[in-house]
Amino acid sequence: MGWAQDLSSGRPSQNREPSPQELIDMNQHHLNALGVGHASLDQLCRVTTAHGLHSKLTGAGGGGCGITLLRPDLARPEVEAAKRALRDCGFDCWETSIGAPGVSVHTAASLDASVQHALDSL
Repeated sequence: MGWAQDLSSGRPSQNREPSPQELIDMNQHHLNALGVGHASLDQLCRVTTAHGLHSKLTGAGGGGCGITLLRPDLARPEVEAAKRALRDCGFDCWETSIGAPGVSVHTAASLDASVQHALDSL
């Protein structure tokens, strides 16, 4: 805590962690600074920002693919308007969701017998 910056003042904030939207914006800025951005990804970010959304490159960069965060409170017409604007700029759009718990730690004791047997045979 405390490493976040208050975006309005540029000063470190002791009160909160950055939102996912702020993290996406910061990450995209850093990726551009590293030189892995692309004009098409900048356009993607401008279009989605105009719709109140936040985007960044994904993959290796170079203009191939980006992601846009769709907040849970976003109404379907807003999503469709953003997708329409992106398609008008020549982008393809796919909606997906994150359905996995993320990183998990497993111990040998937590593995069932078939998994343990498969690992032992390696």
